[in-house]
Amino acid sequence: MQKVIEFRGPKTEAVAEPLAAPPSMERILAVVNSLSRTLDCIKTMCATEPNGPVRDKLETERANLVIGLFVARVAAMRVSSGEPVSDSASSTLPTASRR
Repeated sequence: MQKVIEFRGPKTEAVAEPLAAPPSMERILAVVNSLSRTLDCIKTMCATEPNGPVRDKLETERANLVIGLFVARVAAMRVSSGEPVSDSASSTLPTASRR
């Protein structure tokens, strides 16, 4: 059972962080290139590795790289088209902060 802690007092508004400038296209393309090369290496390793815990780990990393590569390519498309990089759905969600 979890204990719920309730903080009493006035609710404070979340402070919005200023939007940063979008990353340069060269940096995004460098990430895409790096992820692509790493994914090719892992594909090669998966082809030669027998079934077992090492192969399972490689398959997990491969799936993570595919997701990262997709996100990087979408970011590259958004930057090249001039579309705003900030996600409109995330602006309505509360942001976590350290205090």
